[in-house]
Amino acid sequence: MPGAFYQQVDEGRFESSPLTAGPWSPDSQHAGPPSAVLVRAMERFERRPEMRLARVSVDVLGPVPVAPLEIDVRVIRPGRSVELLEATASCGGRPALVARGWRMRTTPEDFPVHGGHAGPAVPAAPRERGPMMSFAHGDGYLSVVDFSFDAGSGDELGSAAAWGRSRIDLVEGESMTGWQHTVLVADSASGISLATDPLTYPAVNCDLVVSLHREPEPGWVHLDSETVGGPGGGVLTDTLLSDDRGRIGRSVQNLYGRRAG
Repeated sequence: MPGAFYQQVDEGRFESSPLTAGPWSPDSQHAGPPSAVLVRAMERFERRPEMRLARVSVDVLGPVPVAPLEIDVRVIRPGRSVELLEATASCGGRPALVARGWRMRTTPEDFPVHGGHAGPAVPAAPRERGPMMSFAHGDGYLSVVDFSFDAGSGDELGSAAAWGRSRIDLVEGESMTGWQHTVLVADSASGISLATDPLTYPAVNCDLVVSLHREPEPGWVHLDSETVGGPGGGVLTDTLLSDDRGRIGRSVQNLYGRRAG
């Protein structure tokens, strides 16, 4: 392992490694790792074995510098069957990301199976790393997160389908949970399905919403993503999420699209 995205130095305080850097600058983090740290905080907060994390929404308040993060969690809607948590990542005393997570009681063992749970076919051959935004800063997040494409390409415009995985830990010395890994990879959905030339018409997501109907596996995550938009409106990335066992849920990202210059 070449390292980890973070090192925990105190309760709620994490040193950010250069591997957190995103595609646009070595000084600003990709939103995936800090979003995953917020998921980690909510998973560990006042654990209740009968409850599961069902939906996480992350709002990115601005560029997140590659610097120490302070994480805080609180309950904003308590309940015996459904509760809402809020986690905040701050840098230098200023909030950088805010996440809310619905935690819900799990369904009983005799709850009926319904709906389509089939996911994409798991490749018989080993999944191989494909090109991914080769025009961007490649020494951070993009150097340690692999994308193996079924359709499209990380260097082409248009919808895409790809398996993604991180080769390093989120926090040094810890294995990622399925939820943490899914959020870390899902934030790249808008990157694998670029709708416009990012050097002429950049579009950057200001949020990430992930809803899962079951606990995901911690291995490869499949993103089936399409980014849509147009003049006088906005830009949206819609993604169907799966793991090796089948479908796990969906993610959505809202993007701010503009003309460069």
